[in-house]
Amino acid sequence: MCALEARPLAAAATEPHLPDAIPRAPGRTTVRLDLVIPAHNEEHRIDRTLHAYRSSCTEPETRFLVALDRCTDRTAEVVSRHAADDARVRVIEYPKLGKGGVIMETLRRCTADFVGFVDADCATPPAEILQLVETAEHTDGAIASRRHPASVLPRHRRPFRRLTAAGFAFGIRRLFRLPYADTQCGAKVLRREAVQACLPFLSSRDFLFDVDLLVVARRLGLRVVEVPTVWIDRDGSRLSAGRDSVRMAVSSLLLWMRHRMLPVDPAAAAVVRPRPRRASHATRAVEQVA
Repeated sequence: MCALEARPLAAAATEPHLPDAIPRAPGRTTVRLDLVIPAHNEEHRIDRTLHAYRSSCTEPETRFLVALDRCTDRTAEVVSRHAADDARVRVIEYPKLGKGGVIMETLRRCTADFVGFVDADCATPPAEILQLVETAEHTDGAIASRRHPASVLPRHRRPFRRLTAAGFAFGIRRLFRLPYADTQCGAKVLRREAVQACLPFLSSRDFLFDVDLLVVARRLGLRVVEVPTVWIDRDGSRLSAGRDSVRMAVSSLLLWMRHRMLPVDPAAAAVVRPRPRRASHATRAVEQVA
């Protein structure tokens, strides 16, 4: 199991304070980050998310690419207001492609050194994304894990949702032989070269996109580490633990069959490795799951 410096346990089910801005360490160079935020009818949640990320991630080289999956509400209007105030916010509208589909298409547009994606509900505070970026500077990518013992979840999910999530995670690990405890946490950051290497092999356009990405990355020999996180369960999720668990199980089997019939050929992808650099204290503490 990977490990990072221990976090204090949450004392109460209250939302942690999000600072107005997260300072960088003295002497630290600017990091170029493109952050993809998929959204489908998120008019009631996307405003809070963009305010939080814009005020916390203040570097001019950070862009927020909001990928609209055929929104029929006022999501585009809300995001456009942010784009008018902040040139770093971009609105990209798509026909109905699914969550994975709009992430995949938007990743193709990314040009920054690091590329990430995060859910539109702000369940992942901005500081956690910056922690992933710091880790990814010394690996090929980093993913947030809610199931890490050092993670902090101020609001616990309902027992049935926790049970189905645990069952899904177990099934994914066994089916795809992945080492990760949590493939579905919607916060991931990778080097752009790693993303470009993976994109030609990706096929999933639904909620299994994360699994597809991790399977491809692992078979290409990329080093993606799992990092503990702060994650705040938000109201308004459209996932149904009962109905959607069946759909995701079927999608998992279809994705497994595809990777069996069309296995990833590492020789077909050229991955540019980063130049060795001295690891930070946090990154030295991270261990890839064996």
